[in-house]
Amino acid sequence: MIVKPISNIKYFLDTFGHIDTPLSITTRWHPKQTKNEFQTATTFVAEFQDCVVHSTPPLLITKDNLMITDHVWPLLWQTKNKPQKTHNLWKKWGDKIDINLPATSKQFGAENTYVWMPIDAESCNNPWHVWIDIIARLRLVQELKDKHMFDYIYIFPCMSTYLQKVLDEIFPHLKYSVMDKNSAWKFTHLIVPSMSNKDDGVTNPRVINWLRTFGPAKSTPNKKIFITRTDAMTRQLVNQDDLLLALAGFTPVELSQYSIKEQMQLFDSATHVIATHGAGLTNLLWCQHGTTVIEINHIEQVDKKVYPVLSKNCGLIHKVLYGEKVKLGYKNKPKGIKRINDMANIQINIQEVLECL
Repeated sequence: MIVKPISNIKYFLDTFGHIDTPLSITTRWHPKQTKNEFQTATTFVAEFQDCVVHSTPPLLITKDNLMITDHVWPLLWQTKNKPQKTHNLWKKWGDKIDINLPATSKQFGAENTYVWMPIDAESCNNPWHVWIDIIARLRLVQELKDKHMFDYIYIFPCMSTYLQKVLDEIFPHLKYSVMDKNSAWKFTHLIVPSMSNKDDGVTNPRVINWLRTFGPAKSTPNKKIFITRTDAMTRQLVNQDDLLLALAGFTPVELSQYSIKEQMQLFDSATHVIATHGAGLTNLLWCQHGTTVIEINHIEQVDKKVYPVLSKNCGLIHKVLYGEKVKLGYKNKPKGIKRINDMANIQINIQEVLECL
């Protein structure tokens, strides 16, 4: 089958219209950052008749043999989706692709019932991608107003421990099906909400405000928390013990020991959050307006905008401190790590942290 990859947003907007128009967000966290003004994504909800979805990698083929890629899921990240290495669906990229889809194992004939929720296995266990790339899509489905968002059946190409916990604890009424690995399903009608996350970190305040409605009932913040990464393979703070000794009143927290609801309640109750850069900071979603956040990284990551932008949208006081990069001895990229260049620990100047408080 010869398919044409479609990534131009004009195709979607001309055919389906938009829900969110782009907004400009300005935020500055360090003099060396190369950019301080960002634009949010245009969002939409597409609908396709007689289409086929594939689970690994997650893609959609329309009845006109168009392969839906960017704006729905970033399939065109060609260095990640390498033919014959990460998948065997086609041999090489191009304006037209000879794709070899497996036979469809299931067919669904209902109209206005199923919603496609693409995410790859690598991102599925990452809190940032789960909340911003997956759960945020429910808002777009809600905007359709044909049915309640919980009346649809959601189709996931894969499932993870973290995503399963979010669905069980926060969205127990959500109906969904999970595809088998390397399988293809056919749908008479499929609703396809776009991604709300642009350029890996530029989030729309409307999306963030909507997500925050699922947080816990507001408490009186009274905790200072320090997020440890002792169970992580990278970005551990090598002088963490010394920093904790110097910090007065901070409680060390290992997020993996908490349920999703407990993490939400913990951040809701925080007056101060200190953490090295990592997906656990997605929980800033639940912090109350005015919470002080100190994010620790190394200077090679100065353009990481994910959490400064998130804090801007949540009304938090966000500061980023850059320590010394401590290289790790990995020659090959370990499983679960996106980029080997990210493999480093950090040593921070303790006095700088204290001066920020």
